[in-house]
Amino acid sequence: MQSSIFILLCCVSICAACPGLFGMGGGGGCGCGAPPPPPSCGCGGRKKRSLPEKPTFFGIAAGDDDMMCNTPELKKIILENMQSTSVDSSKAINTVLESRQLQRFVVVCSETTFVFTVRADTAYCGAKKNDHNCHAFAM
Repeated sequence: MQSSIFILLCCVSICAACPGLFGMGGGGGCGCGAPPPPPSCGCGGRKKRSLPEKPTFFGIAAGDDDMMCNTPELKKIILENMQSTSVDSSKAINTVLESRQLQRFVVVCSETTFVFTVRADTAYCGAKKNDHNCHAFAM
């Protein structure tokens, strides 16, 4: 009788210490119901990507009076086809680029300067003539 009581007390002690062991309570389903340890950094382990202090550009060549350009052939096309107005220049440059089927381009001509960003591996060129600027960007 004493051994039965001892075994019963042992079972009750084990069940109380590990509620998930026999599917009773706990809800964790992980053995003894002990909570998992917190992440070491407390933030889930995801880290931000580091970025360089200044962006770097590759393959772009520009002289003192020259606009940035990484495709000399494109610069030649732009300068040869610039007209007296920015609208006419845009149309003429676009027509030549489409006829040569080099790549698909966006051509922008303007009497005023503007700020833009382009990927370094994109064919790009700009030129100034007849009091306006024209830029062509490969798509």
